[in-house]
Amino acid sequence: MKKHLLLLLIFILTTGIINAQDDDTLTPEAVEVEATDGLILAGDLFTQMDDAPAVLLMHMLGGNRSAWEPFITPLYDAGYTVLAVDLRGHGQTRGERDWTLAEADVQTWLDWLRTQDGVRAEAVSIVGASIGSNLALLGCANDVDCVTAIALSPGADYFGVMPSEAVAIGLAERSTLLVGSYDDGSVVEDILSMVGDAEGEIGVRFYTGRAHGTNLFRSEDEQFINMMIDWLNEHTPDAL
Repeated sequence: MKKHLLLLLIFILTTGIINAQDDDTLTPEAVEVEATDGLILAGDLFTQMDDAPAVLLMHMLGGNRSAWEPFITPLYDAGYTVLAVDLRGHGQTRGERDWTLAEADVQTWLDWLRTQDGVRAEAVSIVGASIGSNLALLGCANDVDCVTAIALSPGADYFGVMPSEAVAIGLAERSTLLVGSYDDGSVVEDILSMVGDAEGEIGVRFYTGRAHGTNLFRSEDEQFINMMIDWLNEHTPDAL
């Protein structure tokens, strides 16, 4: 009996070692960057080995960078270096929630990301959710080298962060993908208003239900993720 128990124990331990070795979970590099006001901004960087395009991810109000977990591995597997950050006043980025300073933080992250080894400086884009999507649109519009922006559930006015002019003017010669749910408050109306004023290339995708921002990962299948990656591939120089 003791012999059988010993063999079983060896099997369990060996199986555990094999599973640990086969684990393909990405391990990020925790990074910190100093903001314009001295606040230390926190993020996770998933770096490709070779020269690669990069994507900055910005979460919703009250969330943190872990909200992007369903998107990070597919995006990384598609060949992108990925930087997921905590907005000020969220997660490991301390300080007060100041949305004017948060707009400046977007540029701080973009500038820092372009200096990292393996990042193709001319191929950096932004993806955001809810107020993070408004920041993404403003940040990409303000940075002339930002390739494209994807906005999940953008709004006309989240806490004074208003991206309509950024879409209409700042991105007039570039592109943006606007995504929302039909029953998510005024999101569809706000997106259609942005589209009506836009002159650049605009992609629009509406889904049934009321999922907001990164909650779309819970309600939609992998085609939702593939749709966003396809947009990035189409608009990023030499993405593949």
